[in-house]
Amino acid sequence: MGNIKHVKQINDYQTYDIEVNHQDHQFYLSNGVLTSNSHSILYSMTSYKTAYLKGNYPVEFLLANLMAEIKSNAPDAKTNIEKIKKEMRSHKVHIQAPDLNRSQLTYQLIGENILLTGLDALKFVSDDAINDIIAKRPFKDFQDFMSRVDSRKVRANTIQALAAAGCLDQFGLTRKQIFLYVSDYRKKLQVWSKKHNSAEEVFIYPWIEEQDWSISEKYALEHFYLGESFICKPRDAYGYFFEDDHKTVKDIRKAANKVHMAPVKGIVRDFFEFKVKKETSKFYGKAMAKATIEDKDGDQISCTIFPDGWEKVKTRIQEINSKAEFGNGIALSFAGSVNVYEDNTGIILNELFNIQTSPAVPVDLKAKKVNLKLTKKDEKIKPESSKEEILETIENHLYDEGLIEISDEIDD
Repeated sequence: MGNIKHVKQINDYQTYDIEVNHQDHQFYLSNGVLTSNSHSILYSMTSYKTAYLKGNYPVEFLLANLMAEIKSNAPDAKTNIEKIKKEMRSHKVHIQAPDLNRSQLTYQLIGENILLTGLDALKFVSDDAINDIIAKRPFKDFQDFMSRVDSRKVRANTIQALAAAGCLDQFGLTRKQIFLYVSDYRKKLQVWSKKHNSAEEVFIYPWIEEQDWSISEKYALEHFYLGESFICKPRDAYGYFFEDDHKTVKDIRKAANKVHMAPVKGIVRDFFEFKVKKETSKFYGKAMAKATIEDKDGDQISCTIFPDGWEKVKTRIQEINSKAEFGNGIALSFAGSVNVYEDNTGIILNELFNIQTSPAVPVDLKAKKVNLKLTKKDEKIKPESSKEEILETIENHLYDEGLIEISDEIDD
């Protein structure tokens, strides 16, 4: 950068036009910030265009931002996704769960007010897997799906994610069955397909009848794989916690400023802790928290916990459950006061009564298999059997006896 030639005051505001001895850039200083004129013009044009799009095409604008955040690895991506979805719902947009035969790579508007969740919203589902699924669908049943997808792209953990999120519910199997037995099913289907035509014959797999996961467990798995749940409302997932009479977000928004509300119940969906930086504040240097609370109906509101209450909240949580801590997913029952500031209504948490920890995922998620006892006919290795057939028979027997494990990478 060249040297500044002179500074000229333009008006009464603290804005200056600074001429710089540089052939490519001119700079100006505004409120202590030095930047390039060319950059500021670009930012101004970008701001104008995005404001126009958000004002005239709000849903489409929010969808574009949502798609960008899904691909982002930024630390605040998850929080931004929640905020975007919340704003989309405020525009009366109904968000649907991902669907194996309908969902595209990412989120897609189908109709004026319906947003279909894209398959890339799921953990462990790669773009390669999604593209392979889209190219080969529709799938009429689970056998059809497993026979035609590329096992090198649509791996076992991908199918488990799809099952846990409800994408495979249409196949008439429980999510638990698919999740636990998919690797074993794939291995046995591979062996069976070498001697049968899967397009014309039905592969009979002896699915084990086990008690399916509870609603709470399915809710927890959907949150793990998707970041949200479609299986039920929070009031169903958290059991008894939301059953008694209590205040909701709608009650808070109807109330006047500083009105006492109790009990208020909600789930922490996002929060951050910070220290008060205002030097004139009596809380200067002390920690406090801001949270987003979701009630039993899915409505959300901002919750403030001032320093004098923040330590009490953390202490109270430990008194109730020594293994619990304040964080996303924990449900709170508390007393608070309505806080209306600049036309935004929130709630100030004054006293914590009780908590309910987030629904837990199932304890046993380890893959299982069905032992198929070989018939006497199958146990015999025929004299005319080839070397490959002999090795395959031995491999299958060792696998069914649990003596070896088969890799998920199976040749198609």
